Amino acid sequence: MDNLMMQTVFIFFVSAFGYCNSCFNSALFNRPLVLGTLTGIALGDVAIGCQVGATLELVYLGAQAIGASNPPDMTSGSVIGTAYVIAAGADVAEAVAIAVPVSLLMSMWSNFLMAVVGPIMAAKADAYALDCNRRGIDLMHWGFVLIQVLSQAAFCAAGFFVGTQAIQGIVDSIPAFITDGLNYAMGIIPAIGFAMLARMIMSKKLACFLFMGFLLVAYGGLNVVGVTAVAAVIAAVLVFNTGLFSTVQAEAEQDDNEF
Repeated sequence: MDNLMMQTVFIFFVSAFGYCNSCFNSALFNRPLVLGTLTGIALGDVAIGCQVGATLELVYLGAQAIGASNPPDMTSGSVIGTAYVIAAGADVAEAVAIAVPVSLLMSMWSNFLMAVVGPIMAAKADAYALDCNRRGIDLMHWGFVLIQVLSQAAFCAAGFFVGTQAIQGIVDSIPAFITDGLNYAMGIIPAIGFAMLARMIMSKKLACFLFMGFLLVAYGGLNVVGVTAVAAVIAAVLVFNTGLFSTVQAEAEQDDNEF
């Protein structure tokens, strides 16, 4: 098996792992930072994989399914975007230009599965339920899961196998007004991501930690790893020496409102 085929197999398994996120109780395995790192491991460039994953996190920060809406598929965007940057030796920022169109295309396939294949198999499961055929119900359930995971992972692997030129060709075939709109959106979305993160931590209790991180980088010369290590020590002190964890846990147990 040549190197390209081996890498394609790895990409398939990385993508399937991301699409199995719901099977693992939504453990965030499909986040760009996770899949970007795994893709980097598969293609032999972990550092670039982490950088692309961190960049795409800002893009997909607000990509959440609300009601019947289906957001862009960040699994395919993360895997193909990272693979494109590593294989083509492109700039990390170019991953966004590939990830957004790919994730939109893949979401169309996901919508097809949900709107056509899913209802057909659900109707068959209802028929099995009327016959008290539990095995048939399980078969329909897991069969649809396998169809989703395997088909979407296969598309990701195929996209990598055909090469970056084919992926770029798909992107180039998108009308100019769509790509122009995406370019504007790509400039706005990261800013929105930073704003959402800042809104969560900009409070009287947490703002001091934000400014501490800034000072450690600006005047202390620490890199991201160093700041993270300092943050971990501070978090450990707060949890194990101030009783903060027990207070938060008690408040969570009292609040039974899921929303």
